[in-house]
This record gives sequence, C-alpha cells and structure tokens, in this order.
Amino acid sequence: MAAIFAFLGMFLISLVVALLAAFQIGDYFRTGDEFVLVIVVLAIFAAAAIVAFAIGSAKARGLRTLNWIAFVLAMAAFVPVSTPRLVGWIALRSANPYTMGIENTIITLEIMIPALLAVLVQWGLARRRWLLALGGEDLTRWPWVTTVIASLAILNPIGLTVIASTLERSAANFMWQYFATVAAAVAAVLVVMALIECYIRGRILRRLLAASPP
Repeated sequence: MAAIFAFLGMFLISLVVALLAAFQIGDYFRTGDEFVLVIVVLAIFAAAAIVAFAIGSAKARGLRTLNWIAFVLAMAAFVPVSTPRLVGWIALRSANPYTMGIENTIITLEIMIPALLAVLVQWGLARRRWLLALGGEDLTRWPWVTTVIASLAILNPIGLTVIASTLERSAANFMWQYFATVAAAVAAVLVVMALIECYIRGRILRRLLAASPP
C-alpha cells in the first residue's frame, strides 16, 4: 500500500510539472479548444510512464533497469514528431486564427516538452526511492542544475519563439537560419554545462562511495 501511494504521488507531481509546462507553452501561443486533447494525451502518457516505473522498480536488480525505462519513455515522448496524424488530428480542433499554419509545431511542443519533463521527474523520484530502500547513496550524475536552467531557457517567450521558428522551416520563414543558429548555440552551451556538472557530480559521488563503509 505504501508503494502505491508513493508512485501515485510521483504521478501527481510529474503531471503537475508537465501541465505547468504545457500551460506555459499554450498560453504563449494562445492555443484554444485543442489544448484539452493535449492535456488528455499528457495525462495518459504520465500514467503509462508511472506504471512502467512501478513495475520496473519492483523487478529491478540494479539502476540500469530504471535507466532503460526512462530512456525508452523519453524516446516515446518524441512520438508526436514522427506521427503527424496524431498532431494533425488534434490540430483540427484549433480555431485560433493567430496560429494558422503553425498548429502542428505548437501542438508538438505542447506534448513533447511536458512529456519529457514528466519522464525526468518520475525517473528521478523512482530512482531515489529505489536507492533509499536499499540504503544506497541517492546522488546521481544527472545534471539537475543544467536541466532546470534548460527548462527556464525554453519555457519563456524568447525561448519558445526560437524553438518554434527553428522547427517551422519553410521558404516563407526568412529568419529560420538565424533562429536555428541561436538554438544550436544555446544547445551547445547547455551541453557543455551538463558535461561539467556531470563531471563534478561524478567526483562527489566517487568520494562519497569511497568514504562509505563496505
């Protein structure tokens, strides 16, 4: 019973984070009736993800199992990009004239980014619970600080404009190359920050493991 409530709490926390991100994106692009379907998709995805983590945590003999589950779910978050029919079906419900022509890009962002955040939150919480249950060290090499910075860089008007313009490549988008360059530069900086943070966290983790009794 305690495990059920624990994973239910993880689900609710991840869903709140995902919806906050989705609302931020939806509010910026002034999405309309189709946003209800986006919420439904995110809720289903988050529920399926927490079930996968719950099963994985019960059967995992090592962290590799949870890591692989997180990786597969993160790849699943990119499904809207590779399945235009789903995005197109949701876009048919859009009645906002200001988003005409870019509905698919907006809906893709509204699903993909929050879904990735939901997976990240669930993985972090499930991993921490699994380690603490075994009396292990819950420190991870994952660059959480860089992740927060990246989320703040994306979920703001400037970041959303750059990403949307980068994804919406067309002959009419004369500024595409500029926005793509900015997006690539920011991504490169974040990658370098992540590598540095992973290195620092790795050294701290090794010291903790070396200091702990066998």
